[in-house]
Amino acid sequence: MAPGTAPVACDPLGSKRGIEGLDSPFLIALAQMEVQAGRPDRNVERMLRFIDRARTQGAAIVAFPELCIPGYFLGDLWEIDALVEDCARFSQVICEASEGITVVFGNVAFQAGVGGEDGRLRKFNAAWVCHDGSFVERPSLPAPLPDGVQPKTLHPNYRIFDDDRHFHSLRKIAAETGTALFDWMVPWEIPLTIAGGRTSIRLGVQLCEDLWHLDYRDRGAPVDTLQAWDRAGADLVINLSASPWTQGKNDKRNRVVREAMAGSRLPLFYVNLVGAQNNGKNVLVFDGGSSAYRPDGSLAGEAASWQEDLLLLDLAASGSSAIDASDRESALPFEAALDPSAPAPCGTPRQEMDDIAQAIIVGLRHFDAIHDRKGRYLVGVSGGVDSSVVACLLQIAFGPQRVFAVNLPTRFNADLTKENARILCAELGIESIVCPIEDLYRNLSARLSEIGFEGAPGNQTVQVEENIQARIRGADMLAGIAAKCGLFFTNNGNKTETALGYATLYGDVNGAIAPIADLYKPQVLALAEHLNRSHFRREVIPANLLDGTVPPSAELSADHDITCGRGDPIKYGYHDALLTEMIEYRYHLVDLLRWYCAGELQDRIGWRDEERFRQWFPDHRSFVEDLEELALALRRNCFKRIQAPPIIVLSKRAFGFDLRESQLPAWWPQRYMELKKRLLEEG
Repeated sequence: MAPGTAPVACDPLGSKRGIEGLDSPFLIALAQMEVQAGRPDRNVERMLRFIDRARTQGAAIVAFPELCIPGYFLGDLWEIDALVEDCARFSQVICEASEGITVVFGNVAFQAGVGGEDGRLRKFNAAWVCHDGSFVERPSLPAPLPDGVQPKTLHPNYRIFDDDRHFHSLRKIAAETGTALFDWMVPWEIPLTIAGGRTSIRLGVQLCEDLWHLDYRDRGAPVDTLQAWDRAGADLVINLSASPWTQGKNDKRNRVVREAMAGSRLPLFYVNLVGAQNNGKNVLVFDGGSSAYRPDGSLAGEAASWQEDLLLLDLAASGSSAIDASDRESALPFEAALDPSAPAPCGTPRQEMDDIAQAIIVGLRHFDAIHDRKGRYLVGVSGGVDSSVVACLLQIAFGPQRVFAVNLPTRFNADLTKENARILCAELGIESIVCPIEDLYRNLSARLSEIGFEGAPGNQTVQVEENIQARIRGADMLAGIAAKCGLFFTNNGNKTETALGYATLYGDVNGAIAPIADLYKPQVLALAEHLNRSHFRREVIPANLLDGTVPPSAELSADHDITCGRGDPIKYGYHDALLTEMIEYRYHLVDLLRWYCAGELQDRIGWRDEERFRQWFPDHRSFVEDLEELALALRRNCFKRIQAPPIIVLSKRAFGFDLRESQLPAWWPQRYMELKKRLLEEG
């Protein structure tokens, strides 16, 4: 099936009401578009093309994502009134293009002469509805709003979302006008001409978070806007979203939709965007996932993932034969779309690793796009798995001609890993050079050994020596080569290293973008295997990095000698599992210790290697000491993460502006100290 050409027959008429006179195909188009934040002109050009396509294919309604004209993540540029006014004016351009079709889209709206809570222009994250060159009026609203506009009801105030910082919500409007919130759920009457008679369809619109209502309350009850639109007489609801992708997001959205639709009897149409946007410290990726749901919450149709698409659905059809294939290209019967024996339609869920790889590539290409797609990229290849994965992703994203690699060994780098780096670059077809830094390292080490203060003579430890090499590689050579050759260089750190500070400030902690800093080490290994098997279909990343032959190692001293089986001082697998609970799910040491005391720690964290666990922790004290050292490392290395490059968000909680950290002194809750005392007294 060609994306965007196949109307899917959708049967929502199991709802409580039919639509009088609607006995012929009524197509709704979901325009899953790429949004370029900060360029409303380009976004409007793209929207106009989608509107023309939808109109040509006979759609009665075409819907676009949330804030699709300005983009969602503009930061405090939302405080620039001139920018807000420009973006809002583009709504008129879309309105003028709505001849013969209804257009539903997300854009900023404002109330001239009315101040917001920040003293600036009052703004709304709003849905706009226009038809036949005019914004659709709703005269029965409790108080005036701009024609065609419905402000967002629920503003997310978690993770990377700052709606309340910039926008005025419908909840605030209801509170300040002394009206009931749901009185503002007044459907738009969309006029239709069918079989010579004139009728209308009643439309309700949500904005993203309005669907995720179970955590919000109004007068003690959930703020269920879907149910409110149902009670208000709507025939269908369209949700305009700007919902970033993270692992497991689509399954969660489908679950939330089913829960939300349990209190409603309306079909729901969900339209999301694709591409990427950023908030300075994080790159957020969007996979689309635009979908239609029957009144019972079951999935009726889904757009292609990770690409622009125009999904057409027939609201009027009561059976799978409602679309005549001779009239519309590649018509797909509705029931066949969900038949497991039928060919998989566009939008079939991908394997987790495929989604992760695609998300990183979308994030990399976004970084490229903000530099007018002229960037060329430098990656330091060590012969380890992290840099190998980053090099592969760069080559996939930009092609081999735009990717360059350098290997920067000292005497501590084994021949095996140097050969790994050479083979990798040859397999990828990227130009590479080898630039030994042993002489620089020896000279700098010797000079540093001569320096000290009378009051602080210092101690040139192994760790100091290791950091000298890391800084030469990052701050001197990588940065220098990048500047000389006009390249952007990447940060190759994974999430485990980022969390524990197992990286050198101004050495490893550098670069223009961090592609894998939201993947723990086991995930990086899994991604490496996936790239070999599913993308390249051959061994590009050397197998010795994946089968345990080469242990993960920084190779900065004899303590890291892989030929002797020595590697990083991290309990990979176990520490990653603990960090996942602490970072993604916000569990504290008191929770981990409680699970340990109850004998359920390994089950709770999903890591079950009893033999290795006993080897590492022969007694309670050794377990507690390791646990506390892990927590202290996470806390004390916050200063490195603050200075780290932007991270592509893949998980439920990424470092950067997703997980907002303060530099704080160590402190243990009383409950933890009590548990620890009882445990250690047991021996």
